[in-house]
Amino acid sequence: MGDVDRRAFLAWLGTGVLGATASLALPGKAEAAGEITVLTHATLIDGTDAPPLRDATIVLAGDRIAAVGRGVPAPALAGVRVVDLSGKFVIPGLWDTHTHYTELARTFPPMHLVNGVTSVRDMDGRPATHEVRRRIERGELTGPRLVIASEILDGGNSFVDVHRLVATPDEAAVAVRDAKAVGADLVKVYSFMSPEIHAAIAAESRRHGLRYGGHVPIQLPVQDVLARGQHSVEHMFAFHASTSTRKDEYYARLAQLPDTTYDWPSALGQIDREAVATHSAALTRELAGRFRAHRAWHVPTLAVLARTSSPPADLPKDPVLQGLADRYLPRSVRQEWLDYASAWPVWPPERIAQEAAYFEAVLELVGELAAAGAPLAAGTDSGFLYTFPGFATHDELALLVRAGLSPKRALQVATRDAARCAGRASSGTVTVGADADLVVLDADPLAAITNSRRIHAVVSRGSYLGPVERQQIFADIERAAQEETTAPALRSSCCLPG
Repeated sequence: MGDVDRRAFLAWLGTGVLGATASLALPGKAEAAGEITVLTHATLIDGTDAPPLRDATIVLAGDRIAAVGRGVPAPALAGVRVVDLSGKFVIPGLWDTHTHYTELARTFPPMHLVNGVTSVRDMDGRPATHEVRRRIERGELTGPRLVIASEILDGGNSFVDVHRLVATPDEAAVAVRDAKAVGADLVKVYSFMSPEIHAAIAAESRRHGLRYGGHVPIQLPVQDVLARGQHSVEHMFAFHASTSTRKDEYYARLAQLPDTTYDWPSALGQIDREAVATHSAALTRELAGRFRAHRAWHVPTLAVLARTSSPPADLPKDPVLQGLADRYLPRSVRQEWLDYASAWPVWPPERIAQEAAYFEAVLELVGELAAAGAPLAAGTDSGFLYTFPGFATHDELALLVRAGLSPKRALQVATRDAARCAGRASSGTVTVGADADLVVLDADPLAAITNSRRIHAVVSRGSYLGPVERQQIFADIERAAQEETTAPALRSSCCLPG
């Protein structure tokens, strides 16, 4: 691309229905190679409540969307790239608000991006994670925009040894201050902390202007963490116990557990499944109201729960899952997943039936929360047990629809709403001034949400990655997977009951 004649380009913008508002988003210089891209003749699903826009024209200037209009003739200007997307569908770039392992720089970040996930929130920030973000922003690595949580904070008696353990309120306050100092965007809390430690993290996070989110500590119902100001609540653990007519009884039982924490996940897992029988739709609607009142977000991570609702030992036997692992995962991660899955005993038929029924109950509960207006954001827990970065976001979309959301609503949960959850208001819609992150699809995702997988091109920071570029990225990932030999310790999850 040659230099762009800014005056001629602005004149073109002003001649059509794009209008003068387009120039407001245009950068002061439009000279860089490839900086101006015009997408034409697409059907636009913009992530807002607007209906699809047929024959849409989308103007990208640098890493921003400069204009959006309908039926505008493409410019014949040097230095402007015009891409005809007749028959294609454009949606905002997707988000994964709960992912891990982005420090595996040559595999996990590009795997997100090539699957249309242009932004992620890594929920276990480490020094290497911050370095990967810097390298992506400098253009040295291929990957999504990154929002990074603190290292995972957990109680002093936690049996999970890869997290930062905080045994006292003072230690909790220091941990929050350390997160602020290293540039974490939010504080991540885990499951095995006392209510007192959780309260100290909440207070110190407010003091430093940091959001905090993550798991529900096992001895607290969801209502309590919302009242304390937790910005996002991840996973489905505790949601049935918290919406049961026997909630008070269940949490009284949990409060009596010995202070070893080892039995906590098993106890709450059993209670959550028991609570399905006394689940209250009215209490779920009330909980949705609390999410709205506290401006908090629920990130259900159905994709990982779908994996753990089937016998873990069977996962490596799935030819599709194992095929993806063999092609795109570093050997160390493949081995960790295999070892973890193989360590589980064979589930008897009654356990398989129980977990399948529980998963269906979880989907129903998510649907109730969504119908009652609870703010939802898409996240997958990718990096854990055959939950693949990028690919899992499309699993999440399908599961949200299975839970009762419309395809349009599910897309909003994975775009506009996920961006709001992550604190990135400029992301998640195809509107003037928004980030130039888009996905071009070969088929209509509103007709069938599975069409989100039919990716033709990805636009990241204004850079158009068409079929050839995407194929090259996949090949690069596959090559890197054979070369990377080390990986961080496997993250534990609360998704598997004892």
